[in-house]
Amino acid sequence: MRTYELDETDLIEELPKLHELQLVDMRIGELLDERAQIDDGSGKAAELERAEARLAQINAQLSELRGRQIDRRLERDGLSERRERNQHRLWQEMPSQQEAEALQMDLQSTAARLDQIGIDLQDLDNRIEPLEHQAEDEQRTVNELQGELSEVRSSFGEQVKGIDVELRQLAAARRSQAAVVDAALLNRYEMIRSRRGDPGVVKVTEEVCTACNTQLTSYMLRQLQMRQRVQQCENCNTILYWAGEARPRQWMDELREHSDTTESLDDED
Repeated sequence: MRTYELDETDLIEELPKLHELQLVDMRIGELLDERAQIDDGSGKAAELERAEARLAQINAQLSELRGRQIDRRLERDGLSERRERNQHRLWQEMPSQQEAEALQMDLQSTAARLDQIGIDLQDLDNRIEPLEHQAEDEQRTVNELQGELSEVRSSFGEQVKGIDVELRQLAAARRSQAAVVDAALLNRYEMIRSRRGDPGVVKVTEEVCTACNTQLTSYMLRQLQMRQRVQQCENCNTILYWAGEARPRQWMDELREHSDTTESLDDED
C-alpha cells in the first residue's frame, strides 16, 4: 500500500504572514511587561486598606467604650438626683422611723453604686484616652496614604498613556493580520503559544531552532527545504519555516530518493 504525506504547501505560503503576527504579539507582550513594571498604586492601595481597617477597628472600640461611658454617666446622674431627693425627705420632711430607715438604706446602696460608677468611669477614661490618640495617629496615616495613592495613580496614568495608545494600535493591527492567516494554521499557532508562550513560530536561517536553541537534524532541515509540510521543532514544538539561503540540491535529491524507497516498499507490501 502506498502512503502519501499531507501536502501543506498552501499553509507554508502563509508562514510569513504568521510570522508578522508573531512580531505583533511579541511587541504586545513587551509592552504588557513594561506596563506591569510601572507602579499602579496597588501596593499603596493595599497599605491604605490596612490602615483604614485599623482605624475602623479603633473607632469601633471607641464607640463601644463611649457608649458605656454615656450609660454610666446617665446612671450616675439619675442616682445623684435620687440621692438628693432622699436626703431632702430624710432631713426636711421628718419621715417616720420606718421610712427614715428605708431612706438610709437606699442612700447607702446609692452611694455604693455611685462609687462603683466612679471607678468604672475612671477605667473607661483610662481606656478611651490612648485609643483617641491612636485614632488620631491612624487618621493622619490614612490621610497621608490617600494623598500618596492619588499621586502614584496620577503618575501611573501619565506613564502608561503612551503604552496604552500603542497597545490599542497593536490590538487593531493584530486583528487585521490574524484575518489574513489561514484559520487552521492560526489555531495551531495559538495552541502552541497557550502551552509554552512566545514564540509560536520562528524563522530558520541556520541549523538551529531559535525558540529553544536546539540543533535541527539534517532530516528536519531537508523537510523545511522541501516546503511540503508545516514543520514544528521536535524539542519545543514551535512552528518553523525556512528563511535562510538555499541548500545544495543534493539535499532535495536525497530526500526524494528516501521517499521513493519508502513508496517502493509500501507497494511491495
